Amino acid sequence: MTNLGALGRPEKLTKSGMLLVRIQPTNLPKIGDKVVTRKMEQVGIVYDIIGPIISPYALIKPNKVVYEDLFVVKGYGGSRKGSGKGSRKGSRKKGD
Repeated sequence: MTNLGALGRPEKLTKSGMLLVRIQPTNLPKIGDKVVTRKMEQVGIVYDIIGPIISPYALIKPNKVVYEDLFVVKGYGGSRKGSGKGSRKGSRKKGD
């Protein structure tokens, strides 16, 4: 299951072709997160976070340019239980 986190509306298109979006400092996306519209149309990815801490901006590397509210796809992390990595059972080397 995927969750959406509100990102904001693009303010401008930079000379390098990036979308500039003002974001809330309490709701920072991760670099590399997918960016979508309300209709789940993929717009691009979060390329970088810039600006001062109290009013940061996200640079979005777009597949297509849109000027509507954007969202970040936050995938479900699930639990690591049962992954087999780091479990003590069978992790000891012979001779210990």
